[in-house]
Amino acid sequence: MLIDVVMPQLGESVVEGVVVKWLVEVGELVAKDQPLLEISTDKVDAEIPSPSAGRVAQILVKPGETVPIQAVLAKLETDPAASRPAPEAPPKWDEETEGFPGHMARKTEPPIPAPPRVEPSAPPPPPPPAAGRIRITPVVGRMAAEHGLDLSMIPGTGIDGRVTRKDVEGYLASEALAKETTSSALGSETPAKKLKTTGAKAAPSRAPIVSPPPLAEGDQVVPWTPTRKRIAEHMVRSKHTSPHVHIFAEVDMHRVAAVRAKAKKEGVNLTWLPFVIHAAAKALRETPIMNATVWGESTVLKKDIHIAVAVDTEKGLLVPVLRNADRMSLKEISAAMDDFGARAKSGKISPDELSGGTFSITNPGIKGNLFGTPIINQPQVGILRLGQIVKRPVVIDVDGEDSVVVRPMMYLCCAYDHRVIDGVAGNGFLYRVREILEAGDFS
Repeated sequence: MLIDVVMPQLGESVVEGVVVKWLVEVGELVAKDQPLLEISTDKVDAEIPSPSAGRVAQILVKPGETVPIQAVLAKLETDPAASRPAPEAPPKWDEETEGFPGHMARKTEPPIPAPPRVEPSAPPPPPPPAAGRIRITPVVGRMAAEHGLDLSMIPGTGIDGRVTRKDVEGYLASEALAKETTSSALGSETPAKKLKTTGAKAAPSRAPIVSPPPLAEGDQVVPWTPTRKRIAEHMVRSKHTSPHVHIFAEVDMHRVAAVRAKAKKEGVNLTWLPFVIHAAAKALRETPIMNATVWGESTVLKKDIHIAVAVDTEKGLLVPVLRNADRMSLKEISAAMDDFGARAKSGKISPDELSGGTFSITNPGIKGNLFGTPIINQPQVGILRLGQIVKRPVVIDVDGEDSVVVRPMMYLCCAYDHRVIDGVAGNGFLYRVREILEAGDFS
């Protein structure tokens, strides 16, 4: 019996995935739950297990193809013996024709003319989307919001005329090509004009061929993984979309250090990160414009505070989301971050845990540096980066007199989207984070 291997629903917001590579070949025997292929989505990478033991009968999707959920990826033969063709029965003597089937009959009848062959017609084109609301995937929605696109102007090639990610990418590419062609036309005669004057037909446009760089002996070329490609595309799109403003604050962390030392005596090991998350969550509640996302030419002020925290893994950066962070205690935040870190490195973060963030925090880790300028995680409007904590002398006021003391100091960098946030709100948010950390009150 043949059974289908389908693209599963890898999270509530995931509607499609890219086949990265097949781990089996046609004809190979597989066990139940054995990984068959690797799938990459806009949220997470995953291996698709075999739904049953059997033999791989067909592989229907090539590596690199994008498929929607529930699409059939392959077919498994679960009972190879049952699927073999039955042995043919010996031919029987036909009394009417006085011969075996396939031989010339003794009593012939005039041949019946075969009906004229009708060529199958081409399948009808997908119906246009219904008037009113356009059905789109979350991926397409984010792309449209980031680029300010009117999806009604983009022809859809998906099911029922739905606009897919490939449709949007093609539209953006054609727009870029049109702008480039227009710019060239203003400066000099383009190849298209020359072809027109000679009567030749223009060749279809193709992506520019990038020649390989000069390679020396020992150089290694490492192709980007799907995760790295998504990170690269996301970062470039963010810098192109949002006018970034970076602001810095120097924070005295000596009261945080005292809380950590007290917790350690009680058997609780707290890192610096939960304190910053706790302070940022409070400051976001007081500065709603920082807890927002962009939708086209509108700003969506988010009611709930879901902080996305960057976690480094062997496959690249993952950003799981700490939901309702402002309602969590310091110990709850710490426990959640420890859990995220362990599961991210073992590949057990679910796609839904990587979506829905309203603000992001990134931490350089124990081998960090004094400060850095982070890139906003679209379509959010702000991100906070921790710097390395270093002990150094600072001047403080003691009973009206200046005094030099040694304190653990840290730089915080906040990047905000200047399309949405003005300096007063951005600076006020970072000032408030610093104030909460230096006060040392984390109740």
